[in-house]
Amino acid sequence: MRTVQIVVAVLLAVAGLAGCSLFGDGAPTQDEQIQKILDENAQFTVFLRDDATEAQRKDVEAALRALPGVTEVSFENQDAAYQRMTELFSANPTFVAEVSKDALPESFEVKMTDIAAVRKIRDEGAVGKLPGVDRPVFTCLDVEECKKRYAPRPSGSPS
Repeated sequence: MRTVQIVVAVLLAVAGLAGCSLFGDGAPTQDEQIQKILDENAQFTVFLRDDATEAQRKDVEAALRALPGVTEVSFENQDAAYQRMTELFSANPTFVAEVSKDALPESFEVKMTDIAAVRKIRDEGAVGKLPGVDRPVFTCLDVEECKKRYAPRPSGSPS
């Protein structure tokens, strides 16, 4: 849920970049505001493989807790993931009906001290190699990444 909030906040901030700019009035720039949001919400998610064993899940959790800069690690099983998905997409009951609980992986949400700690974990790449891990997922980790990832893309010309 928190990842969705971060993405929405970043999207709103990037959209604001296209419409206005702040000049020399002592207020933080939009880039500074985006960076602050990233630092305040420094986290990443680790999705487990469908065939991950209980021992692997415990080992992954222990490895995540041992990472430098970790402040919190929380586990989400398939039931909780399905419940969260139904809440997030409640306005689209057709979509919800098409997704089975078994389609959603178990995961860990890892909160970090700051975005620099998350960047270090991403750049090292060791988390994705842990037995039982399908993949770690990182949001953008700096303002330029966010602009590239969430900037409006031109649509194709009509035929």
